[in-house]
Amino acid sequence: MDIFIGGGGDDLAFLGLGVVAAYARARAAEIGRPVLYVPNGRLQPVRRAISTAAFNGEPVNLVGHSWGGPDAWRAAGWAAAKSLPVRALITLDPVAGPFRRTFTGAPVCPWLNVVAAPTMPDRSDRLTRLCGVSRKPSRLPTACASREVILDVNHWNVAGMMALSDAWRWADTAQLR
Repeated sequence: MDIFIGGGGDDLAFLGLGVVAAYARARAAEIGRPVLYVPNGRLQPVRRAISTAAFNGEPVNLVGHSWGGPDAWRAAGWAAAKSLPVRALITLDPVAGPFRRTFTGAPVCPWLNVVAAPTMPDRSDRLTRLCGVSRKPSRLPTACASREVILDVNHWNVAGMMALSDAWRWADTAQLR
């Protein structure tokens, strides 16, 4: 099961900012099976989905964008503590939110961290450094990531980060390494 956790802008889909939700819908259509999209800050449905997938023997990929990156990391850590398997963790330009959170330990699953470093920043990139609201880089221990990819894309470009980092191929082979 692919589980997507959106960033702060995804809660504003009515303004056309729901990029993770849109990507999740496209992914479901592409692979022909359901995926789960959850806005950031709502880990209970993610935990239930991980537990259900583990019970059914289904592999889990966690994908978190922006504020959803730290949430995906926490969900992977929760799964590890419960001995529930996560095949891959993918964080897309993770950004810390307004609450100070610490991150201890590390997920036991393979972790791909994608950083957006555009040569031509736009509004979405400026929002990642909005004083008191967001902080980039996040406080995630990205030095522990299995792989980190830095791309010349804007923060909003979830599809570009997934494609250019070859995230799905990486996730499919991550357990083989």
